[in-house]
Amino acid sequence: MNADLAYLISRVAHPLVVAASILVAGFLVTRLALRDRPIRQLLCQLATIAGFTVMLLVAGVIPFEPTPVMDPNITYVVTSAFKIVWWLAASWLLAGIVRTILVFKRRPVETQFLQDLCAGVIYGSAVMGIIANVFDMAISGLLAASGVIAIVLGLALQSTLGDVFSGVVLNISKPYRPGDWVILDGGLEGRVIETNWRATQILTDTNDVAFVPNSTIAKSTVRNASQPTGSHGLKVVVRLDPAVAPSGGVAVLETAMLNCNRILRVPAATVLVRSLDAVALECELAFFVPLIEQGPDAQNEVFDLVYRHCASASIRLAPPSGSTFALPPRGALPDLTDAPKRLLQRLPVFASLSDNERVALAPMVKRRTFKAGDVLVEQGIVAPALFILTSGVLAALQRHGGGDIEVLRLAPGDCFGQASVMTGAATIFKVKALTRAVVYEIAKDDIAPILKERPAIAGELSQIMMKREAAGKARLGALVRRDARPEDMRARIAGRIKVLFGLSG
Repeated sequence: MNADLAYLISRVAHPLVVAASILVAGFLVTRLALRDRPIRQLLCQLATIAGFTVMLLVAGVIPFEPTPVMDPNITYVVTSAFKIVWWLAASWLLAGIVRTILVFKRRPVETQFLQDLCAGVIYGSAVMGIIANVFDMAISGLLAASGVIAIVLGLALQSTLGDVFSGVVLNISKPYRPGDWVILDGGLEGRVIETNWRATQILTDTNDVAFVPNSTIAKSTVRNASQPTGSHGLKVVVRLDPAVAPSGGVAVLETAMLNCNRILRVPAATVLVRSLDAVALECELAFFVPLIEQGPDAQNEVFDLVYRHCASASIRLAPPSGSTFALPPRGALPDLTDAPKRLLQRLPVFASLSDNERVALAPMVKRRTFKAGDVLVEQGIVAPALFILTSGVLAALQRHGGGDIEVLRLAPGDCFGQASVMTGAATIFKVKALTRAVVYEIAKDDIAPILKERPAIAGELSQIMMKREAAGKARLGALVRRDARPEDMRARIAGRIKVLFGLSG
């Protein structure tokens, strides 16, 4: 019994059995327990291959030496099998090192194509090493035969291989990366999701995924709207009544651009007079948005503000180029004494008022003029009236860090002070004139009875108030994140590093 037990222990403790156990255990731990921890996974791979190699050397199995043909055949088969496994395991380790380096330096999705390419080269080299070092076969003939096969396959798969090699070129030159917004020839544009062996996946603005062959992209002009910065430039054309002097038209359009909340202040928006004739004063407005996806909303806002400011300045829009329609002769300028009544008729917030109510309310509307830099309402006070801007640009400011930050800009037709009028609450904004401004105000005591009788007006004012409060909170939140203390930034970065490498504590 003791002899049988000793024989069994010697077989179980044989270096090849231990080597196989180490390899299986390391593979399972790497794949199951350390799947999301790249650094620990790599260390486990290193320890596994090191232990496996040591046991092979103890058993007298040299992976770099051909296996001699000997009897019994089982010894030849087992020895060759362990050598083949060693070559594949070494390739597994080397591919893991390459993947870890690429993931650590860049984003995993961005480097997936390069990871696959490197892994293919490594495993292909391992196969050649097995043929040459395990089976002691010359690989020159194999390479020659594979060259003939490659020519045949190349002729049969020209399109697919063109996509593959184009993908290699694109991944090396990197005209774009996952997350970038690209514009291709033919009008296709969207955000890059991934580049694989054959195609690039682009999420379009219609929320569809377009699979564009890499060879098609390599042959076309690619505009990367996310590089070198995420900002994107847009241009719109506005045609004004030629009776307006170019300087006056440009001034109004510049004020409209100054009023826009969705465009960047730097680079500054510009207005260029493109042409002037008897039909129209044509101007080109150029501006930048933080991201290309914000372009449509910003463009809509620009057109809306152009309309508001032109209406405020009594400037008419001209017909489109090539149109046979002509503007009628300009009538007499409106009487300022009728301005309050026209204001109540024009503003959507007062749409529910009857004609008699507008006539009764008009005398209570007072006109006030402010110059640039004047403060209309201080933050934290109870506004005595509802204010309606009819000309110029106002800035709504909030206190932050000992100073005032701009939350949004008000345009002709916007009102403020509604929180104080409806609830008696203090204002959350400081309102300051950026340009010369004309404001009409309705005292709280004059408008309070109307708000009670017309809940729709109170509802409209409440919606405006909530939107501005939300804009203020969002703006302050962005500043708090941007102005975080250095130690807070270091803590967040350290936390992200721990998550990346699976560190605890």
